[in-house]
Amino acid sequence: MNIFFNSNIANNYDSYYETEEGRKIDEIEKNIISELLPLVPDNSMLELGCGSGHWTQFFVEKGFKVTGVDMSQAMLNIARQKKIGAQLLLANCENLPFADHSYSVIATITMLEFVDDIDKVIKEIYRVLKKGGYLIIGFLNADSVIATNSASGEVLKNAQFLSVTDVKTKFNQLKLLQIKSGVYLNQDYSIIENANSITDIPPVFIGALFQKV
Repeated sequence: MNIFFNSNIANNYDSYYETEEGRKIDEIEKNIISELLPLVPDNSMLELGCGSGHWTQFFVEKGFKVTGVDMSQAMLNIARQKKIGAQLLLANCENLPFADHSYSVIATITMLEFVDDIDKVIKEIYRVLKKGGYLIIGFLNADSVIATNSASGEVLKNAQFLSVTDVKTKFNQLKLLQIKSGVYLNQDYSIIENANSITDIPPVFIGALFQKV
């Protein structure tokens, strides 16, 4: 069962971003994804795993016309309350209700870690994405401290973390255009400030841009 079907977890999801640490991490992650966007035309986007609409709002503000899908009604209820200005649909990303080659931009941020069958989701992404279209992925690094300590977290213990190698392998039908990373944490999950010179600590969050050629 998807952990985000739990109404308590859904209701508490956005509260993390209201904390000081959450705001800092959110800013870093959004800067990473922003660095991938200059190559991407700001037209219709399909966002997979839109959840509470946190990233949906970001993409709308960047100029995209977003259709967001999620399989958690609890999360979608929260997203709809925000009046984001996006179409929000209840759907399973393993079986998307869209025609072949129907979107030129697909985005998914920290969703792939929580799906039941990632290979089915990837097959659907490839089916729905137009030739020449772009895929934006944000994922949690399997080599990072949060993956190492994930067993103690209510949400993260349910995640199947991905490494850069995993993502490159699983999306090998697409052309990798860019990869960006950030969010460096100590063992106690505190943020490492001034992380530009860090070389020995794996980043927590990684953004990747692919194109279907």
